[in-house]
Amino acid sequence: MIHLYAYSNHRSDLDSLRRVGALWHALYARGLKAEILVNDYRAQLAGRELGLPPATTIETVVDIDALAQFGDRVLIDSPEELPVSRLKRFTERFERLCLVRPCGGAARFGERILDPWGEEGPVVDPAYVETGGERSDRRVLIYGDSDYDKRLLQASAALRRFGFELYWGTYFYVKYEEELQRHFPVIHESEEYPELIRESGTVVTAMPQTAVEAALAGARSVWLDRGESVECIGAALERCGARRVVWGDWEDLDVALQESVREDRPAGSLESWIDTLLS
Repeated sequence: MIHLYAYSNHRSDLDSLRRVGALWHALYARGLKAEILVNDYRAQLAGRELGLPPATTIETVVDIDALAQFGDRVLIDSPEELPVSRLKRFTERFERLCLVRPCGGAARFGERILDPWGEEGPVVDPAYVETGGERSDRRVLIYGDSDYDKRLLQASAALRRFGFELYWGTYFYVKYEEELQRHFPVIHESEEYPELIRESGTVVTAMPQTAVEAALAGARSVWLDRGESVECIGAALERCGARRVVWGDWEDLDVALQESVREDRPAGSLESWIDTLLS
């Protein structure tokens, strides 16, 4: 059995789930079954909107071995730290253990390290890469899945002049829509995410995974750098054709929105990740 664990909580974005979802779709295309593990039911709902099967909810990463059996294959896409004793136990118990680590890292007990921002390119669902159809003139702002500190609202007045349509994040507050709608008259529900990536001419986002999905899908992709990401992520986004704009530099954003879409984009590392998981 293959288990794919994607970290989630109501204060973070769902980049891990989108990478795991790309893996699940690719494995399914090969006729292989995999179980998706997440931390909360809202991530389950988001997964269904990405065309994924119902996930299994667990408390934390250390609970994986309550489900996975001896000889299974496990991929963990999570910032959570595994205790050394548990990591060693996982490598002894599972046929293959893969850990997703931005910017890479060294293995300790024979686990495989997978870097979503390495030279081979990101892990992106083939449904986005193989789009190739007509794109609308729509400019969509996919700020993120969560806005716990209402940072988007604080910048909404400045962003209004760009004519963005807004993606409604999975973890946005229920009554938050009334405040945001004054600045973004068109708001897209979370189930429209795949369509927005495939069909929008311009995608502006603070989520690195969404930025590479949009870039490889052929949209003008602009990544709003809020200063939360490590250096290797910015370099990887640039290789993929996503333009970096520092959060709050709205004049630079204006320039980025006028630039042409880059045609030279990497193929991505989805297949190599699958080969590592199955080897």
